[in-house]
Amino acid sequence: MTSKIVEILIMEGIALLMFWFGYMIGTKKRMEFIAGYNEKTADKVTDKEGLARLIARVCYLVGLASALMPIATTFLASNNFSFYGWIHGYGGFIVGVVALTLLQARDLTK
Repeated sequence: MTSKIVEILIMEGIALLMFWFGYMIGTKKRMEFIAGYNEKTADKVTDKEGLARLIARVCYLVGLASALMPIATTFLASNNFSFYGWIHGYGGFIVGVVALTLLQARDLTK
């Protein structure tokens, strides 16, 4: 039972953090929250609005997946094997989202 509480606290904390990043980057246009974006690299970005929307969408997707993960493991993981399957699926989702984001971000930079 205590491991489930730790999982919920960690995953919901990640979800809240990612929703906050999505809000700050997408709505408030705080570009300094994007990794690797600074005054030296700002001139390489051709569409700053598009980059902010892209990164905000990624943050919201990761936040949503993190928020749903404890629910999925509680109701759908009946044993350790299926629990680890859900955890690996979550990791694969994150890797896929990051890879697709890198490919899309190439269109928004020089």
